[in-house]
Amino acid sequence: MKINITKKEYRLLLDIFSIATWVMNSHKYEPGPKSVPYENLEQKFMAFAKDFGFKNLVEYDPKRETYYPTSEYEELESDMQFIEEFEEDSFWEHLGSNLARRDLINKIGRKQFESMEPMDRFQEVDKRAAEYHKEFEENGIENLIILKND
Repeated sequence: MKINITKKEYRLLLDIFSIATWVMNSHKYEPGPKSVPYENLEQKFMAFAKDFGFKNLVEYDPKRETYYPTSEYEELESDMQFIEEFEEDSFWEHLGSNLARRDLINKIGRKQFESMEPMDRFQEVDKRAAEYHKEFEENGIENLIILKND
Protein backbone atom coordinates (compact mmCIF):
# COMPACT_ATOMS: atom_id res chain seq x y z
CA MET A 1 0.00 0.00 0.00
CA LYS A 2 1.21 3.49 -0.76
CA ILE A 3 -0.02 6.64 0.94
CA ASN A 4 0.40 9.99 -0.75
CA ILE A 5 0.46 13.07 1.44
CA THR A 6 1.11 16.70 0.68
CA LYS A 7 3.78 18.86 2.22
CA LYS A 8 1.10 20.58 4.30
CA GLU A 9 -0.24 17.22 5.53
CA TYR A 10 3.28 16.07 6.41
CA ARG A 11 3.76 19.22 8.48
CA LEU A 12 0.51 18.48 10.33
CA LEU A 13 1.73 14.94 11.00
CA LEU A 14 4.82 16.33 12.71
CA ASP A 15 2.51 18.17 15.11
CA ILE A 16 0.28 15.13 15.61
CA PHE A 17 3.29 12.97 16.47
CA SER A 18 4.58 15.63 18.84
CA ILE A 19 1.23 15.84 20.63
CA ALA A 20 0.98 12.06 20.88
CA THR A 21 4.52 11.78 22.24
CA TRP A 22 3.73 14.44 24.85
CA VAL A 23 0.61 12.62 25.98
CA MET A 24 2.39 9.25 26.17
CA ASN A 25 5.66 10.31 27.76
CA SER A 26 5.69 13.81 29.26
CA HIS A 27 4.89 12.50 32.73
CA LYS A 28 7.56 9.77 32.66
CA TYR A 29 11.31 9.76 33.18
CA GLU A 30 11.74 7.08 30.53
CA PRO A 31 9.29 6.04 27.82
CA GLY A 32 7.65 2.71 28.53
CA PRO A 33 7.42 -0.33 26.28
CA LYS A 34 3.82 0.47 25.34
CA SER A 35 4.93 3.60 23.49
CA VAL A 36 7.63 1.86 21.40
CA PRO A 37 5.43 1.06 18.37
CA TYR A 38 4.24 4.68 18.28
CA GLU A 39 7.77 6.01 18.60
CA ASN A 40 8.92 3.71 15.80
CA LEU A 41 6.18 5.03 13.53
CA GLU A 42 7.11 8.60 14.44
CA GLN A 43 10.75 7.88 13.57
CA LYS A 44 9.70 6.40 10.24
CA PHE A 45 7.82 9.57 9.32
CA MET A 46 10.43 11.94 10.70
CA ALA A 47 12.97 10.32 8.37
CA PHE A 48 11.12 11.98 5.46
CA ALA A 49 11.46 15.53 6.81
CA LYS A 50 14.23 16.44 4.38
CA ASP A 51 12.26 15.01 1.44
CA PHE A 52 9.29 17.21 2.35
CA GLY A 53 11.45 20.30 2.78
CA PHE A 54 11.44 20.36 6.58
CA LYS A 55 15.10 19.70 7.33
CA ASN A 56 14.92 22.80 9.53
CA LEU A 57 12.32 21.12 11.78
CA VAL A 58 13.78 17.61 12.19
CA GLU A 59 17.38 16.60 12.80
CA TYR A 60 19.07 13.23 12.90
CA ASP A 61 21.48 12.15 15.66
CA PRO A 62 23.70 9.46 14.13
CA LYS A 63 25.08 8.39 17.52
CA ARG A 64 21.60 7.56 18.79
CA GLU A 65 20.24 6.74 15.34
CA THR A 66 17.21 8.86 16.20
CA TYR A 67 15.36 11.81 14.70
CA TYR A 68 14.49 14.76 16.94
CA PRO A 69 12.55 17.99 16.53
CA THR A 70 14.93 20.91 16.11
CA SER A 71 14.94 23.93 18.38
CA GLU A 72 13.31 25.82 15.50
CA TYR A 73 10.39 23.38 15.56
CA GLU A 74 10.07 23.69 19.33
CA GLU A 75 10.07 27.50 19.10
CA LEU A 76 7.14 27.40 16.68
CA GLU A 77 5.01 25.77 19.41
CA SER A 78 2.41 24.81 16.82
CA ASP A 79 1.62 21.71 18.86
CA MET A 80 1.73 23.34 22.30
CA GLN A 81 -1.54 25.24 21.85
CA PHE A 82 -3.39 21.92 21.82
CA ILE A 83 -1.34 20.42 24.63
CA GLU A 84 -1.83 23.43 26.90
CA GLU A 85 -5.58 23.53 26.25
CA PHE A 86 -5.85 19.81 26.95
CA GLU A 87 -3.85 20.06 30.17
CA GLU A 88 -5.85 23.05 31.39
CA ASP A 89 -9.19 21.37 30.73
CA SER A 90 -7.98 18.08 32.21
CA PHE A 91 -6.77 19.78 35.38
CA TRP A 92 -10.15 21.37 36.13
CA GLU A 93 -12.08 18.26 35.11
CA HIS A 94 -10.03 15.95 37.35
CA LEU A 95 -10.02 18.36 40.27
CA GLY A 96 -13.80 18.76 40.21
CA SER A 97 -14.44 15.04 39.77
CA ASN A 98 -12.00 14.01 42.49
CA LEU A 99 -13.46 16.49 44.97
CA ALA A 100 -16.99 15.36 44.12
CA ARG A 101 -16.02 11.72 44.59
CA ARG A 102 -14.39 12.53 47.93
CA ASP A 103 -17.48 14.46 49.08
CA LEU A 104 -19.83 11.63 48.17
CA ILE A 105 -17.67 9.08 49.99
CA ASN A 106 -17.54 11.34 53.05
CA LYS A 107 -21.33 11.69 52.96
CA ILE A 108 -22.38 8.05 52.46
CA GLY A 109 -19.25 6.07 53.38
CA ARG A 110 -16.83 4.14 51.22
CA LYS A 111 -18.67 0.81 51.57
CA GLN A 112 -21.98 2.25 50.35
CA PHE A 113 -20.17 4.22 47.62
CA GLU A 114 -18.50 1.06 46.30
CA SER A 115 -21.76 -0.90 46.44
CA MET A 116 -23.60 1.64 44.27
CA GLU A 117 -24.48 0.66 40.73
CA PRO A 118 -21.72 2.07 38.49
CA MET A 119 -24.11 4.31 36.52
CA ASP A 120 -25.72 5.66 39.70
CA ARG A 121 -22.29 6.34 41.19
CA PHE A 122 -21.16 8.08 37.99
CA GLN A 123 -24.30 10.25 37.86
CA GLU A 124 -24.04 11.24 41.51
CA VAL A 125 -20.37 12.15 41.22
CA ASP A 126 -21.02 13.97 37.96
CA LYS A 127 -23.85 16.01 39.52
CA ARG A 128 -21.60 17.09 42.38
CA ALA A 129 -18.69 17.74 40.02
CA ALA A 130 -20.85 20.12 37.99
CA GLU A 131 -21.11 22.35 41.06
CA TYR A 132 -17.32 22.41 41.39
CA HIS A 133 -16.88 23.08 37.67
CA LYS A 134 -19.24 26.04 37.89
CA GLU A 135 -17.30 27.38 40.89
CA PHE A 136 -13.94 26.94 39.15
CA GLU A 137 -15.23 28.57 35.98
CA GLU A 138 -16.36 31.60 37.94
CA ASN A 139 -13.52 31.86 40.48
CA GLY A 140 -10.66 29.55 39.53
CA ILE A 141 -8.92 28.41 42.71
CA GLU A 142 -9.64 31.66 44.56
CA ASN A 143 -12.10 30.01 46.97
CA LEU A 144 -10.24 26.70 47.26
CA ILE A 145 -8.90 26.14 50.78
CA ILE A 146 -6.94 23.17 52.11
CA LEU A 147 -7.73 22.30 55.71
CA LYS A 148 -5.29 20.01 57.46
CA ASN A 149 -6.48 17.66 60.14
CA ASP A 150 -3.86 17.55 62.89
